[in-house]
Amino acid sequence: MLRRRHVLPLTAVFGLTLLPGCPELLGLLCDFETDETCEDPSRAQVLGTIEIPQAGGASVGVRPPTSDAQRTIRQAFVDAVQAKKAKTPIDVDSRRRALKRVPFDSSVVKKEVTERWREGEIIVRSTTPIRGRKAEVSRELELFLGDRFDVDVRLCGTEYRCLADVRTLDGKKTDLETTRRLAERLNAMPSLKYAEKNLLLDKTAFPSDEFFTFQWHYAAIDVPAAWDITQGDDSVVAAVIDTGILLDHPDLGSRVIGGADLIDDPGIANDGDGRDDDGNDDGDNSCGGGCHSYHGTHCAGTMGADTDNGLMVSGIAWRGGLLAVRVLGQGGGTLNDIADGIEWSVGNSVDGVSNNSRPADVLNLSLGGGGESAVMNESIRSAIDAGAIVVVAAGNDDSDASGFTPANSPGAITVSALGYNFGGTPTKASYSNFGNDVDVAAPGGEQREDSDGDGNGDGVLSTIGDFVGFSQGTSMAAPHVAGVAMLMKAQNPNLTQDQARDILKDTADADINCPDGCGAGQINAFAAVVAAGGGDIEGLSAASVRVGAGVTTASIVVRNFGSSAVNADFTVGGADRDAVSISPSSASIPGGGKVSVTATIARADGADDVGQASVRATGGGDTAEARLDWTADKGAVVEVVTVGAVRLNDDGGFSVVTDRLVETNVIKGFSYKLFNMDPGEYLIIALLDGNNDGDFDDPEDATGFYSATVSEDGNVCTGNGCNSLTLSAGDRFEGIDFLTAPGFNGGDDVGGNGDGRVGDACGSSSDCGSGLFCESGFDGGYCTADCVDVASDCPAGSTCFDVGGGDQICFDDCDDDSDCTRGGYVCDVIDGIGSCIPE
Repeated sequence: MLRRRHVLPLTAVFGLTLLPGCPELLGLLCDFETDETCEDPSRAQVLGTIEIPQAGGASVGVRPPTSDAQRTIRQAFVDAVQAKKAKTPIDVDSRRRALKRVPFDSSVVKKEVTERWREGEIIVRSTTPIRGRKAEVSRELELFLGDRFDVDVRLCGTEYRCLADVRTLDGKKTDLETTRRLAERLNAMPSLKYAEKNLLLDKTAFPSDEFFTFQWHYAAIDVPAAWDITQGDDSVVAAVIDTGILLDHPDLGSRVIGGADLIDDPGIANDGDGRDDDGNDDGDNSCGGGCHSYHGTHCAGTMGADTDNGLMVSGIAWRGGLLAVRVLGQGGGTLNDIADGIEWSVGNSVDGVSNNSRPADVLNLSLGGGGESAVMNESIRSAIDAGAIVVVAAGNDDSDASGFTPANSPGAITVSALGYNFGGTPTKASYSNFGNDVDVAAPGGEQREDSDGDGNGDGVLSTIGDFVGFSQGTSMAAPHVAGVAMLMKAQNPNLTQDQARDILKDTADADINCPDGCGAGQINAFAAVVAAGGGDIEGLSAASVRVGAGVTTASIVVRNFGSSAVNADFTVGGADRDAVSISPSSASIPGGGKVSVTATIARADGADDVGQASVRATGGGDTAEARLDWTADKGAVVEVVTVGAVRLNDDGGFSVVTDRLVETNVIKGFSYKLFNMDPGEYLIIALLDGNNDGDFDDPEDATGFYSATVSEDGNVCTGNGCNSLTLSAGDRFEGIDFLTAPGFNGGDDVGGNGDGRVGDACGSSSDCGSGLFCESGFDGGYCTADCVDVASDCPAGSTCFDVGGGDQICFDDCDDDSDCTRGGYVCDVIDGIGSCIPE
């Protein structure tokens, strides 16, 4: 917790009697500028500890893919650190053209396409009715096959389509290959329209989205199994009552069907006006001017990101519309605006905005604050009476939810948060509220942990900014329930709030670790969706797992949703099945119970240690399949972290305090001290070079920005005050602790926001265009980009070259020296390709 106090009197610190107002006398005894133990009473001290996700050793995720403002600040900080480290210039004369190679994208694993079918079963489709003449048709099929098989047409789905059992003359079912061959032969029978094998189709539709395998939180609640029942319905509408939604987000824009900005105060709205019909997230300045949380966008992605489009992440509901209801801005939102946002969402008339023509079936409120509110309770009841399902977050104060609204609203479905726990018993997240007002729990993440060893903190991955990112909180848990509610509404459009609550609680997994109460347990999407449709909950499910470097075992949780025990067999398939062994190979799964199958991976050495297999559970006439991915992705063992401060200027600019960059390490427990800081407003930043290569743009690298939860006066922190420190003379801030891995390493989202193209001069990366950085190893700086594939990685007009040391970067193309317009640069040709380099 942030603690602020003034420094002790000088006589108490040094045992000397000095005149008041004479700090210069102390400066004669020690050096204010170099000695951190020599504290200048006219300046301030900042002390804290850097936290890193733990997985065996200290492994870490990467940079936060946030706003352009934060990227600019980060890059300025990187440039300052690199300048201080005096990076060795690149030897451009030693470059060689990079070989074409396709980098392995650990987040994209193509499922092996294989057919499976039942022994001795063939589906036949006749041109004439079969149902009333099964025996006759059976004999016709036998004669066509040459009287070498017994055929029994026993089960008809229509008058013309029936299932036939085929056995050898000794009474045995035909084997798989014979069944396939006979089906092909029957296709030539004149009286049949077609015949085909009785294929086995597994549960779990794995979407094609780029980073789906990072979304462990869907497997944790059996979302993939629910997708076999329904993927949503276009008629279902869900309102995200939050900071709004980025309407041009590439993985969300097509899902947003309407919205409104209900923020009355332009100072909170941050968009220059009051209420209007634009639900776009114009920002909340949550981490300083121009740096926004995009909180509503993250919630919206979990509920309904565009799915199976090969892009970014998956949403729980593949179909259905989203409403961007903006009620939170700079410093939060007012109770009146939030209440009006609820009323607007369900079609009621609200002053200042046009009426909503698509009333919401589901409302998600990942927001809250201390107290109890009749206004909030009445608005939520109004939405419920209108037929909507209302889901709210329990809150992130590790306290009883009864003290927070809307978590304590009698009508709402209140959701607490659980961590990952990697195949073990789900445990309440350290921050989550709890208590009797909580109905159910859902994955909210725990970013200080990395239980699967993939180098990312165990947060919830969803859309944020114009990309994706991990986040944690009951704010992330509630959208899981809201997304499942969208699927439930697709199954039963008339589902009421009370019915939804009862189903979610009745089908929840009570096997969680939450001594203070997290409701009925962790939701199960599959069971809830089946129950909402009025069906019997039967069958098996298996949870997919992804692990990072060094992890050799994984637990595949197999559930039996039936009421009776099932004897299940477990097998391994997939491209790399030979590298995986499992235990046990079979088990009896009690009705409503689950078992853990341990998969042991024989891992290879090196960066190509990647693979994919499937673990299949078969029993009781049902089959479920889990995907097991292993990758070489990991965070490096962290040894050193650089901590520093960025001063926020009155004119809106900023400057890195280069003479106060300090290094901390594991021996120090990653504790740090920024000493004798001049009065002013600052952002505190931590930066690590995960692979110790002198750069900070690799997947192993990480950045963290300090963000408080409690303000200096002890109240809950909101707005800009959460992320910047205002330092005054004599201040001593302690407990300035923060995480260095709030981002995501699924993509390289670092680059400048200037106009510089490859080869242009630059003083820092902010001078270069998007996706480029400033390489200071060239005279005058050189805008460039990392690359691995000569064919596609570099911008047009540039080519990928290897410069040694594992680095490959883009060089500006040229035909002769006249193409190199920068003074001191010439066109040098290697392998038939010219590049502008320093002469």
